[in-house]
Amino acid sequence: MTGLSSSQKVGDAQYAVSVTDNTQAETMLCTPTCSTNGTHSDGYTGAFEGPEKLLEMWFAPTCSAAICAGPGAELCDEDQDQWSELRSGLRLVPRAVWRDMLDLVHCQVLSTLCNEHLDSYLLSESSFFVYPHKLVLKTCGTTTLLYAIPRILEIAHRYLGVTSAYQVFYSRKNFMFPDQQVELHRSWEKEVAYLDTHFSEGSAYMIGKTNRDHWHVYLCGPYETSLPSALDDDTTANNSAEGSPLVHALSRTSSRSTVHSLLEPSGVGSSVPHSSSDTTVEILMTGLDPDRMRAMYMGGASSLEGSLGGKAVERATGIADIYPDSASDSYLFTPCGFSLNGLQGDGYYTIHVTPEPHCSYASFETTVSSDSAIDLNSAAGVKNLVEQVAAVFGPRSLTVTVFRARCDTVSVLAGSELSVDVDGVGKDSAMAKTALLSAATDEDTVPPAFSPVAGYKTVDRVLYEFDHYWLRYAYYVKSD
Repeated sequence: MTGLSSSQKVGDAQYAVSVTDNTQAETMLCTPTCSTNGTHSDGYTGAFEGPEKLLEMWFAPTCSAAICAGPGAELCDEDQDQWSELRSGLRLVPRAVWRDMLDLVHCQVLSTLCNEHLDSYLLSESSFFVYPHKLVLKTCGTTTLLYAIPRILEIAHRYLGVTSAYQVFYSRKNFMFPDQQVELHRSWEKEVAYLDTHFSEGSAYMIGKTNRDHWHVYLCGPYETSLPSALDDDTTANNSAEGSPLVHALSRTSSRSTVHSLLEPSGVGSSVPHSSSDTTVEILMTGLDPDRMRAMYMGGASSLEGSLGGKAVERATGIADIYPDSASDSYLFTPCGFSLNGLQGDGYYTIHVTPEPHCSYASFETTVSSDSAIDLNSAAGVKNLVEQVAAVFGPRSLTVTVFRARCDTVSVLAGSELSVDVDGVGKDSAMAKTALLSAATDEDTVPPAFSPVAGYKTVDRVLYEFDHYWLRYAYYVKSD
Protein backbone atom coordinates (compact mmCIF):
# COMPACT_ATOMS: atom_id res chain seq x y z
CA MET A 1 0.00 0.00 0.00
CA THR A 2 0.95 3.65 -0.32
CA GLY A 3 3.25 4.96 2.40
CA LEU A 4 2.27 8.09 4.28
CA SER A 5 4.19 10.72 6.17
CA SER A 6 3.33 11.95 9.63
CA SER A 7 4.81 14.21 12.25
CA GLN A 8 3.93 14.51 15.90
CA LYS A 9 4.26 17.59 18.09
CA VAL A 10 4.35 17.04 21.84
CA GLY A 11 5.00 20.01 24.04
CA ASP A 12 7.73 22.05 22.37
CA ALA A 13 9.23 19.12 20.49
CA GLN A 14 8.29 17.66 17.12
CA TYR A 15 9.14 14.10 16.18
CA ALA A 16 9.00 12.43 12.79
CA VAL A 17 6.81 9.39 12.37
CA SER A 18 6.64 7.11 9.34
CA VAL A 19 3.27 5.50 8.76
CA THR A 20 2.57 2.64 6.35
CA ASP A 21 -0.41 0.33 6.04
CA ASN A 22 -1.99 1.02 9.42
CA THR A 23 1.36 0.55 11.21
CA GLN A 24 3.97 2.94 12.49
CA ALA A 25 7.37 1.84 11.33
CA GLU A 26 9.31 4.30 13.45
CA THR A 27 8.26 6.42 16.38
CA MET A 28 10.30 8.64 18.65
CA LEU A 29 9.83 9.09 22.38
CA CYS A 30 6.43 10.42 23.52
CA THR A 31 6.28 12.97 26.34
CA PRO A 32 3.37 14.19 28.48
CA THR A 33 0.79 16.31 26.72
CA CYS A 34 -0.13 19.88 27.56
CA SER A 35 -2.76 18.93 30.15
CA THR A 36 -3.51 16.11 32.54
CA ASN A 37 -7.24 15.68 32.05
CA GLY A 38 -7.23 14.13 28.60
CA THR A 39 -9.30 16.96 27.17
CA HIS A 40 -6.84 19.82 26.68
CA SER A 41 -9.65 22.20 27.65
CA ASP A 42 -9.17 24.98 30.18
CA GLY A 43 -11.36 24.84 33.26
CA TYR A 44 -12.24 21.16 32.94
CA THR A 45 -15.01 20.33 35.43
CA GLY A 46 -15.11 16.56 35.05
CA ALA A 47 -18.12 16.75 32.72
CA PHE A 48 -16.57 16.80 29.26
CA GLU A 49 -18.64 17.68 26.18
CA GLY A 50 -17.90 14.88 23.73
CA PRO A 51 -20.36 15.77 20.93
CA GLU A 52 -18.46 17.72 18.28
CA LYS A 53 -19.15 20.82 16.28
CA LEU A 54 -18.50 20.02 12.61
CA LEU A 55 -17.76 22.67 9.97
CA GLU A 56 -17.17 21.87 6.29
CA MET A 57 -16.32 24.73 3.94
CA TRP A 58 -15.88 24.43 0.17
CA PHE A 59 -14.17 27.12 -1.90
CA ALA A 60 -14.25 25.41 -5.28
CA PRO A 61 -16.54 22.75 -6.75
CA THR A 62 -13.74 20.24 -7.42
CA CYS A 63 -10.11 19.55 -6.58
CA SER A 64 -9.14 20.22 -10.19
CA ALA A 65 -10.71 23.67 -10.06
CA ALA A 66 -8.62 24.55 -7.01
CA ILE A 67 -5.42 23.45 -8.75
CA CYS A 68 -5.78 26.35 -11.19
CA ALA A 69 -6.73 28.90 -8.54
CA GLY A 70 -4.70 31.11 -6.26
CA PRO A 71 -1.48 33.09 -6.54
CA GLY A 72 0.85 30.08 -6.58
CA ALA A 73 1.80 29.91 -2.90
CA GLU A 74 4.96 28.05 -1.90
CA LEU A 75 5.39 25.67 1.01
CA CYS A 76 7.58 26.58 3.96
CA ASP A 77 10.45 24.36 5.09
CA GLU A 78 8.40 22.67 7.82
CA ASP A 79 5.76 21.75 5.23
CA GLN A 80 8.11 19.85 2.94
CA ASP A 81 7.46 16.11 2.73
CA GLN A 82 7.03 13.40 0.11
CA TRP A 83 3.73 14.94 -1.05
CA SER A 84 4.96 18.52 -1.47
CA GLU A 85 5.00 18.44 -5.27
CA LEU A 86 1.43 17.12 -5.37
CA ARG A 87 -0.07 19.80 -3.15
CA SER A 88 -2.31 22.51 -4.57
CA GLY A 89 -5.03 24.90 -3.47
CA LEU A 90 -5.63 24.94 0.29
CA ARG A 91 -2.97 22.27 0.79
CA LEU A 92 -0.40 24.96 0.01
CA VAL A 93 -1.39 26.90 3.12
CA PRO A 94 1.57 26.70 5.55
CA ARG A 95 0.94 24.70 8.70
CA ALA A 96 1.85 27.73 10.78
CA VAL A 97 -1.13 29.56 9.25
CA TRP A 98 -3.47 26.69 10.13
CA ARG A 99 -2.11 26.60 13.69
CA ASP A 100 -2.84 30.30 14.02
CA MET A 101 -6.41 29.71 12.87
CA LEU A 102 -6.82 26.80 15.30
CA ASP A 103 -5.71 29.04 18.16
CA LEU A 104 -8.99 30.92 17.65
CA VAL A 105 -10.83 27.65 18.22
CA HIS A 106 -8.73 26.83 21.32
CA CYS A 107 -7.21 23.59 20.15
CA GLN A 108 -3.74 22.40 19.20
CA VAL A 109 -2.21 20.19 16.54
CA LEU A 110 -0.87 16.93 17.99
CA SER A 111 0.20 15.22 14.77
CA THR A 112 -0.33 15.15 11.01
CA LEU A 113 -1.02 12.38 8.51
CA CYS A 114 -0.91 13.02 4.76
CA ASN A 115 -1.22 11.30 1.42
CA GLU A 116 -1.42 12.38 -2.21
CA HIS A 117 -5.04 13.55 -1.81
CA LEU A 118 -5.36 15.35 1.52
CA ASP A 119 -3.72 16.39 4.79
CA SER A 120 -5.14 15.43 8.18
CA TYR A 121 -4.39 17.02 11.54
CA LEU A 122 -5.10 15.21 14.80
CA LEU A 123 -6.07 17.88 17.31
CA SER A 124 -6.18 18.14 21.07
CA GLU A 125 -9.93 18.38 20.51
CA SER A 126 -10.77 16.22 17.49
CA SER A 127 -9.70 16.64 13.84
CA PHE A 128 -8.96 18.84 10.84
CA PHE A 129 -8.83 17.72 7.18
CA VAL A 130 -7.61 19.80 4.25
CA TYR A 131 -8.23 19.10 0.55
CA PRO A 132 -7.19 21.43 -2.28
CA HIS A 133 -10.73 22.84 -2.53
CA LYS A 134 -12.31 22.31 0.90
CA LEU A 135 -11.65 21.78 4.59
CA VAL A 136 -13.38 19.85 7.37
CA LEU A 137 -12.93 21.03 10.98
CA LYS A 138 -14.38 18.97 13.83
CA THR A 139 -13.91 20.05 17.45
CA CYS A 140 -15.32 18.90 20.79
CA GLY A 141 -15.35 20.24 24.34
CA THR A 142 -15.84 23.98 24.80
CA THR A 143 -14.00 24.91 21.63
CA THR A 144 -15.13 28.02 19.76
CA LEU A 145 -15.29 26.60 16.26
CA LEU A 146 -17.50 29.20 14.55
CA TYR A 147 -15.15 32.02 15.54
CA ALA A 148 -12.68 30.56 13.03
CA ILE A 149 -14.91 31.34 10.04
CA PRO A 150 -13.67 34.90 9.36
CA ARG A 151 -10.07 33.72 9.54
CA ILE A 152 -10.76 30.76 7.24
CA LEU A 153 -12.34 33.10 4.70
CA GLU A 154 -9.24 35.32 4.85
CA ILE A 155 -6.96 32.31 4.31
CA ALA A 156 -9.02 31.11 1.34
CA HIS A 157 -8.90 34.57 -0.20
CA ARG A 158 -5.12 34.76 0.18
CA TYR A 159 -4.25 31.28 -1.04
CA LEU A 160 -7.08 30.52 -3.49
CA GLY A 161 -7.99 34.02 -4.58
CA VAL A 162 -11.67 33.43 -3.82
CA THR A 163 -13.88 36.14 -2.39
CA SER A 164 -16.41 33.86 -0.70
CA ALA A 165 -17.19 30.25 0.14
CA TYR A 166 -18.68 27.99 -2.51
CA GLN A 167 -20.80 26.05 -0.02
CA VAL A 168 -20.86 25.52 3.74
CA PHE A 169 -22.11 22.83 6.13
CA TYR A 170 -22.28 23.05 9.92
CA SER A 171 -23.73 20.34 12.12
CA ARG A 172 -23.72 18.95 15.64
CA LYS A 173 -25.60 16.64 17.95
CA ASN A 174 -27.47 18.18 20.88
CA PHE A 175 -25.02 19.05 23.65
CA MET A 176 -24.91 17.24 26.98
CA PHE A 177 -23.79 20.35 28.89
CA PRO A 178 -24.82 23.39 26.82
CA ASP A 179 -24.35 25.80 29.74
CA GLN A 180 -20.61 25.08 29.72
CA GLN A 181 -20.24 26.38 26.16
CA VAL A 182 -19.25 29.95 25.37
CA GLU A 183 -22.19 32.23 24.69
CA LEU A 184 -22.17 31.71 20.92
CA HIS A 185 -22.46 27.93 21.20
CA ARG A 186 -25.00 27.70 24.02
CA SER A 187 -27.96 27.49 21.68
CA TRP A 188 -28.62 26.45 18.10
CA GLU A 189 -30.45 29.71 17.48
CA LYS A 190 -27.35 31.76 18.37
CA GLU A 191 -25.15 29.63 16.15
CA VAL A 192 -27.55 30.02 13.22
CA ALA A 193 -27.74 33.79 13.72
CA TYR A 194 -23.93 33.97 13.61
CA LEU A 195 -23.72 31.81 10.49
CA ASP A 196 -26.33 34.00 8.79
CA THR A 197 -24.09 37.03 9.26
CA HIS A 198 -21.44 35.36 7.09
CA PHE A 199 -23.48 33.41 4.55
CA SER A 200 -26.57 34.38 2.61
CA GLU A 201 -29.65 32.21 2.20
CA GLY A 202 -28.53 29.55 4.67
CA SER A 203 -31.01 26.97 5.93
CA ALA A 204 -31.09 25.50 9.44
CA TYR A 205 -32.74 22.24 10.52
CA MET A 206 -33.26 20.17 13.65
CA ILE A 207 -33.57 16.48 12.83
CA GLY A 208 -34.98 13.96 15.29
CA LYS A 209 -37.14 14.23 18.41
CA THR A 210 -36.76 17.28 20.62
CA ASN A 211 -37.08 15.18 23.80
CA ARG A 212 -34.41 12.67 22.73
CA ASP A 213 -31.04 12.83 21.06
CA HIS A 214 -31.30 14.89 17.90
CA TRP A 215 -29.10 16.49 15.27
CA HIS A 216 -28.72 20.04 14.00
CA VAL A 217 -27.55 20.93 10.49
CA TYR A 218 -27.00 24.23 8.65
CA LEU A 219 -26.56 24.31 4.86
CA CYS A 220 -25.82 27.09 2.41
CA GLY A 221 -24.84 27.14 -1.24
CA PRO A 222 -23.61 26.08 -3.63
CA TYR A 223 -23.14 29.61 -4.87
CA GLU A 224 -21.65 30.87 -8.10
CA THR A 225 -17.97 30.06 -7.84
CA SER A 226 -15.72 33.01 -6.98
CA LEU A 227 -12.58 31.39 -8.37
CA PRO A 228 -10.15 33.75 -10.13
CA SER A 229 -11.07 34.68 -13.68
CA ALA A 230 -7.95 32.94 -14.91
CA LEU A 231 -9.97 29.74 -14.90
CA ASP A 232 -12.02 31.08 -17.79
CA ASP A 233 -8.99 32.10 -19.87
CA ASP A 234 -8.85 30.55 -23.33
CA THR A 235 -5.30 29.37 -22.74
CA THR A 236 -6.42 27.58 -19.58
CA ALA A 237 -9.36 25.95 -21.32
CA ASN A 238 -7.43 25.02 -24.49
CA ASN A 239 -10.43 23.07 -25.70
CA SER A 240 -10.23 20.78 -22.68
CA ALA A 241 -13.24 19.32 -20.91
CA GLU A 242 -12.42 21.40 -17.83
CA GLY A 243 -12.69 24.61 -19.84
CA SER A 244 -15.91 23.75 -21.62
CA PRO A 245 -19.18 25.57 -20.84
CA LEU A 246 -20.74 22.27 -19.85
CA VAL A 247 -18.17 21.56 -17.16
CA HIS A 248 -18.55 25.04 -15.68
CA ALA A 249 -22.34 24.57 -15.59
CA LEU A 250 -22.03 21.15 -13.99
CA SER A 251 -19.49 22.39 -11.46
CA ARG A 252 -21.77 25.18 -10.30
CA THR A 253 -24.61 22.80 -9.59
CA SER A 254 -23.03 19.47 -8.75
CA SER A 255 -19.98 20.13 -6.64
CA ARG A 256 -19.62 16.59 -5.36
CA SER A 257 -19.86 14.82 -8.72
CA THR A 258 -16.70 14.06 -10.63
CA VAL A 259 -17.32 15.65 -14.01
CA HIS A 260 -14.31 13.93 -15.52
CA SER A 261 -15.97 10.55 -15.12
CA LEU A 262 -19.02 11.73 -17.07
CA LEU A 263 -16.92 13.12 -19.91
CA GLU A 264 -14.06 10.66 -20.16
CA PRO A 265 -14.00 9.00 -23.60
CA SER A 266 -14.33 5.23 -23.43
CA GLY A 267 -15.02 4.22 -27.01
CA VAL A 268 -17.87 4.85 -29.43
CA GLY A 269 -21.15 3.44 -28.22
CA SER A 270 -19.84 2.51 -24.78
CA SER A 271 -21.57 3.55 -21.57
CA VAL A 272 -20.45 6.70 -19.80
CA PRO A 273 -18.53 5.89 -16.59
CA HIS A 274 -20.20 6.86 -13.36
CA SER A 275 -18.54 9.12 -10.82
CA SER A 276 -17.75 7.84 -7.36
CA SER A 277 -20.51 8.95 -5.02
CA ASP A 278 -19.70 11.44 -2.26
CA THR A 279 -21.25 9.95 0.86
CA THR A 280 -20.49 10.71 4.51
CA VAL A 281 -21.65 8.46 7.34
CA GLU A 282 -21.63 9.56 10.98
CA ILE A 283 -22.25 7.30 13.97
CA LEU A 284 -22.69 9.21 17.25
CA MET A 285 -22.84 7.06 20.39
CA THR A 286 -23.72 7.64 24.05
CA GLY A 287 -23.87 5.38 27.12
CA LEU A 288 -20.73 3.45 26.21
CA ASP A 289 -20.06 0.06 27.79
CA PRO A 290 -17.75 0.68 30.81
CA ASP A 291 -15.97 -2.66 30.40
CA ARG A 292 -15.06 -1.94 26.79
CA MET A 293 -14.05 1.59 27.71
CA ARG A 294 -11.28 0.39 30.05
CA ALA A 295 -9.02 0.27 27.00
CA MET A 296 -9.50 4.03 26.58
CA TYR A 297 -7.89 4.78 29.97
CA MET A 298 -4.20 5.08 30.66
CA GLY A 299 -3.11 1.68 31.93
CA GLY A 300 -5.90 -0.13 30.07
CA ALA A 301 -4.71 -1.15 26.61
CA SER A 302 -1.46 0.74 27.21
CA SER A 303 0.44 2.77 29.78
CA LEU A 304 1.97 4.94 27.06
CA GLU A 305 0.45 8.29 26.24
CA GLY A 306 0.33 9.50 22.66
CA SER A 307 0.66 7.60 19.40
CA LEU A 308 2.12 4.42 20.90
CA GLY A 309 -0.79 4.16 23.31
CA GLY A 310 -3.18 4.97 20.49
CA LYS A 311 -1.91 2.08 18.38
CA ALA A 312 -2.34 -0.27 21.33
CA VAL A 313 -5.96 0.86 21.69
CA GLU A 314 -6.58 0.27 17.98
CA ARG A 315 -5.37 -3.31 18.24
CA ALA A 316 -7.00 -4.15 21.58
CA THR A 317 -10.48 -2.87 20.69
CA GLY A 318 -10.84 -4.04 17.09
CA ILE A 319 -10.73 -0.51 15.68
CA ALA A 320 -7.79 -1.56 13.50
CA ASP A 321 -10.00 -4.18 11.83
CA ILE A 322 -12.61 -1.72 10.54
CA TYR A 323 -10.40 -0.37 7.76
CA PRO A 324 -7.39 -2.72 7.80
CA ASP A 325 -5.90 -1.29 4.58
CA SER A 326 -5.91 2.31 5.80
CA ALA A 327 -3.16 4.39 7.36
CA SER A 328 -4.08 5.69 10.80
CA ASP A 329 -2.82 8.25 13.29
CA SER A 330 -4.17 7.80 16.82
CA TYR A 331 -3.60 9.17 20.32
CA LEU A 332 -4.29 7.91 23.86
CA PHE A 333 -4.75 10.77 26.34
CA THR A 334 -3.99 11.05 30.07
CA PRO A 335 -5.88 9.99 32.11
CA CYS A 336 -8.35 8.85 29.46
CA GLY A 337 -9.68 9.57 25.99
CA PHE A 338 -8.83 8.47 22.46
CA SER A 339 -8.69 10.10 19.03
CA LEU A 340 -7.89 8.78 15.57
CA ASN A 341 -7.59 10.04 12.02
CA GLY A 342 -7.43 7.53 9.17
CA LEU A 343 -6.81 7.94 5.44
CA GLN A 344 -7.54 5.58 2.57
CA GLY A 345 -7.36 6.91 -0.97
CA ASP A 346 -9.16 10.25 -1.13
CA GLY A 347 -11.37 9.38 1.84
CA TYR A 348 -10.93 9.85 5.58
CA TYR A 349 -12.39 8.46 8.78
CA THR A 350 -12.10 9.79 12.30
CA ILE A 351 -12.91 8.50 15.78
CA HIS A 352 -13.11 10.38 19.08
CA VAL A 353 -13.91 8.86 22.46
CA THR A 354 -14.82 10.30 25.86
CA PRO A 355 -15.03 7.18 28.08
CA GLU A 356 -16.05 8.62 31.50
CA PRO A 357 -19.30 6.86 32.51
CA HIS A 358 -21.22 10.02 33.45
CA CYS A 359 -20.56 11.68 30.06
CA SER A 360 -19.46 8.83 27.81
CA TYR A 361 -19.56 9.53 24.11
CA ALA A 362 -17.91 8.31 20.92
CA SER A 363 -18.12 9.49 17.34
CA PHE A 364 -17.21 7.70 14.13
CA GLU A 365 -17.26 9.61 10.84
CA THR A 366 -16.20 8.20 7.47
CA THR A 367 -16.14 8.91 3.75
CA VAL A 368 -14.31 5.65 2.97
CA SER A 369 -16.07 2.90 1.05
CA SER A 370 -13.37 0.25 1.30
CA ASP A 371 -15.05 -2.70 -0.41
CA SER A 372 -18.36 -4.52 -0.60
CA ALA A 373 -18.24 -5.13 3.17
CA ILE A 374 -18.33 -1.40 3.91
CA ASP A 375 -20.06 0.11 0.90
CA LEU A 376 -21.45 3.43 2.15
CA ASN A 377 -23.95 3.49 -0.70
CA SER A 378 -25.65 0.21 0.18
CA ALA A 379 -27.91 -0.72 3.07
CA ALA A 380 -25.85 -3.85 3.79
CA GLY A 381 -22.60 -1.86 3.80
CA VAL A 382 -23.90 0.74 6.26
CA LYS A 383 -25.38 -2.02 8.44
CA ASN A 384 -22.02 -3.83 8.53
CA LEU A 385 -20.23 -0.62 9.47
CA VAL A 386 -22.69 0.33 12.22
CA GLU A 387 -22.62 -3.14 13.75
CA GLN A 388 -18.82 -3.29 13.65
CA VAL A 389 -18.50 0.12 15.29
CA ALA A 390 -21.19 -0.65 17.87
CA ALA A 391 -19.35 -3.86 18.78
CA VAL A 392 -16.27 -1.79 19.68
CA PHE A 393 -18.07 0.68 21.96
CA GLY A 394 -21.26 -1.07 23.12
CA PRO A 395 -23.37 2.14 23.28
CA ARG A 396 -26.82 2.26 24.87
CA SER A 397 -27.96 4.59 22.07
CA LEU A 398 -26.60 5.69 18.74
CA THR A 399 -27.45 8.18 16.02
CA VAL A 400 -26.61 7.36 12.38
CA THR A 401 -26.64 9.88 9.53
CA VAL A 402 -25.94 9.20 5.86
CA PHE A 403 -25.33 12.36 3.83
CA ARG A 404 -25.15 11.87 0.06
CA ALA A 405 -24.77 14.40 -2.74
CA ARG A 406 -27.53 14.53 -5.31
CA CYS A 407 -26.59 14.63 -8.97
CA ASP A 408 -28.00 18.02 -9.92
CA THR A 409 -26.52 17.53 -13.37
CA VAL A 410 -29.95 16.16 -14.31
CA SER A 411 -31.64 19.54 -14.12
CA VAL A 412 -28.80 21.21 -16.00
CA LEU A 413 -28.77 18.76 -18.90
CA ALA A 414 -32.50 18.30 -19.31
CA GLY A 415 -33.65 21.02 -21.69
CA SER A 416 -30.19 22.58 -22.05
CA GLU A 417 -28.47 23.38 -25.31
CA LEU A 418 -25.00 22.63 -23.99
CA SER A 419 -22.94 20.20 -26.02
CA VAL A 420 -19.64 18.39 -25.72
CA ASP A 421 -17.62 15.93 -27.75
CA VAL A 422 -18.17 12.56 -26.08
CA ASP A 423 -16.81 9.24 -27.36
CA GLY A 424 -15.92 10.90 -30.64
CA VAL A 425 -19.54 11.34 -31.74
CA GLY A 426 -19.14 15.10 -32.26
CA LYS A 427 -20.64 18.25 -30.84
CA ASP A 428 -24.39 18.91 -30.70
CA SER A 429 -24.88 15.18 -30.54
CA ALA A 430 -28.11 13.90 -29.06
CA MET A 431 -26.26 10.70 -28.21
CA ALA A 432 -23.75 12.58 -26.07
CA LYS A 433 -26.41 14.47 -24.19
CA THR A 434 -28.51 11.35 -23.69
CA ALA A 435 -25.52 9.44 -22.32
CA LEU A 436 -24.68 12.22 -19.88
CA LEU A 437 -28.28 12.57 -18.74
CA SER A 438 -28.63 8.82 -18.26
CA ALA A 439 -25.46 8.63 -16.16
CA ALA A 440 -26.50 11.62 -14.07
CA THR A 441 -30.00 10.27 -13.49
CA ASP A 442 -28.63 6.91 -12.37
CA GLU A 443 -26.48 8.67 -9.78
CA ASP A 444 -29.31 10.69 -8.23
CA THR A 445 -30.62 7.86 -6.08
CA VAL A 446 -32.06 8.03 -2.59
CA PRO A 447 -29.75 6.52 0.06
CA PRO A 448 -31.10 3.06 0.88
CA ALA A 449 -33.28 2.64 3.95
CA PHE A 450 -31.44 1.52 7.08
CA SER A 451 -31.42 -2.18 7.80
CA PRO A 452 -32.05 -3.45 11.34
CA VAL A 453 -28.97 -3.27 13.55
CA ALA A 454 -28.29 -6.38 15.63
CA GLY A 455 -28.97 -5.79 19.33
CA TYR A 456 -30.76 -2.44 18.78
CA LYS A 457 -34.25 -1.22 18.04
CA THR A 458 -35.01 1.75 15.84
CA VAL A 459 -36.72 4.64 17.63
CA ASP A 460 -36.65 7.30 14.92
CA ARG A 461 -36.13 7.43 11.15
CA VAL A 462 -36.10 10.51 8.92
CA LEU A 463 -35.40 11.04 5.21
CA TYR A 464 -34.65 14.57 3.99
CA GLU A 465 -34.52 15.60 0.34
CA PHE A 466 -32.54 18.84 0.13
CA ASP A 467 -31.90 20.68 -3.11
CA HIS A 468 -28.42 19.23 -3.49
CA TYR A 469 -28.23 16.41 -0.95
CA TRP A 470 -30.05 13.43 0.46
CA LEU A 471 -29.97 12.81 4.20
CA ARG A 472 -31.01 9.71 6.08
CA TYR A 473 -31.16 9.88 9.87
CA ALA A 474 -31.85 7.10 12.38
CA TYR A 475 -31.78 6.86 16.14
CA TYR A 476 -31.29 3.47 17.84
CA VAL A 477 -31.45 2.27 21.43
CA LYS A 478 -30.18 -0.98 22.81
CA SER A 479 -32.73 -3.80 22.93
CA ASP A 480 -33.74 -4.96 26.39
